[in-house]
Amino acid sequence: MADSDRRSTLLDSYENAAVIVSGIVADELGHPTPCPKYDVAGLINHLVEAGHRAAALGRGQAPPPGDESPHVELSDAPGQLRSAAEQAAQAWGDNSSLSLRYTMPWGEEYTGATLVDMYLAELAAHAWDLARATGQIDKLDPSLALPALEGARAMIKPQYRNMVEPGGPFGAEVYPAPGADDWERLAAFMGRDPRTTLGL
Repeated sequence: MADSDRRSTLLDSYENAAVIVSGIVADELGHPTPCPKYDVAGLINHLVEAGHRAAALGRGQAPPPGDESPHVELSDAPGQLRSAAEQAAQAWGDNSSLSLRYTMPWGEEYTGATLVDMYLAELAAHAWDLARATGQIDKLDPSLALPALEGARAMIKPQYRNMVEPGGPFGAEVYPAPGADDWERLAAFMGRDPRTTLGL
């Protein structure tokens, strides 16, 4: 079976993330997010770095080990995400990029199609985290959640959950509430509980 091609959805996820980040104000930067490792400011830094990493991988550049993310000013973050999207569009533009194999810093080898799924799931889940933390759930693009969930299901193996520490890089799957929408189902699959109240 051929790998699924979710490149266009990945690019759309950059724009949706930029829209969410554009709606964040300075006094929200210290708010907690559903991603236990980050507050809003830290997650913006991580999201921008993930966007650049996805583009670099498409160019055949292995990302550096570790998870250090440079600080990004709030006012610069939407533009950086859109710039990374342009780079990703060029880097992943050749159809052969989906079948090439890439070795990640932790030693696992993936096809390009799987890496597209990986970064689609990451960008979409973190957009949901930021939207949830800053009251912008209504700005999430409803067309992105299901493809992101399908991509996440295709690439996240059970052994990846809580691989480094509880909650990271993917926490234990949460059973979604009856009637959960696609975004809530994605969040639950990625280890978030959409029903949890965030403490400020």
